[in-house]
Amino acid sequence: MNKKRSASILFKAISRNFFKIVVYYPKMVYMAFHQHKYTVDEMYAYCLKMIKFAVDAAGLKVQAFGLENIPEKDGFYLCANHQEKYDPLAIWYCFPRQLGVILDDVATHRPFIREVCRLIKSQKLIKHNTHSVVKAYSAITKDLKAGQSFMVFPEGGYEEEPGKLGEFHAGSFKSAQRAHCTILPVAIIDSYKIFDRGFRTTNPIQVHYLKPIAPEEYDGMSTTEIAELVKVRIQAQLDIYQK
Repeated sequence: MNKKRSASILFKAISRNFFKIVVYYPKMVYMAFHQHKYTVDEMYAYCLKMIKFAVDAAGLKVQAFGLENIPEKDGFYLCANHQEKYDPLAIWYCFPRQLGVILDDVATHRPFIREVCRLIKSQKLIKHNTHSVVKAYSAITKDLKAGQSFMVFPEGGYEEEPGKLGEFHAGSFKSAQRAHCTILPVAIIDSYKIFDRGFRTTNPIQVHYLKPIAPEEYDGMSTTEIAELVKVRIQAQLDIYQK
């Protein structure tokens, strides 16, 4: 989706829901900057409410498949391909458990995303700052061991060619490897097509939760091998739906 179309969609969504935004968003901002007044569950619940409102306001449709594959307990590492900026919202929209996010520091300074990252457990990565990245992955490892789950997009950006995955960065899997936790591959399908005929939604975003990869399955592998294992699983699912 080009920037001009994306901006137009955002403008129309705000115009149609102006009065609700005036009521809901200020509370979201207040909660984000007064976290000491709320519990983790309260902040997550309100943030999820706002995420669902944003998805619905933009006229997006989300279809979830394989929800039974989501682990019911312990921290796990959700790894998904990336096709559009709405992908994280699509995952949260239908996710039954609390789920944190790992993302580029640049994104955390944008309105709405900034508040989401304050209300939901998040770790930001400052690219080209090795010390910051090492510190962040150390914190992620600790949280995974404590039972917190995270979503990450190992490609580090949108796919350049729809349907074909970019490189899955091996460093993205260091925390999962060290925490020895379950990895949940997720295939995002057709999110780049959601407005391919103008400004009305023509295709739903498909979120496919694939069979989890238990620690025993990647035990002894390098992070490069783990990255390739996850990539192959996701690509196989993309191939089924994008023939």
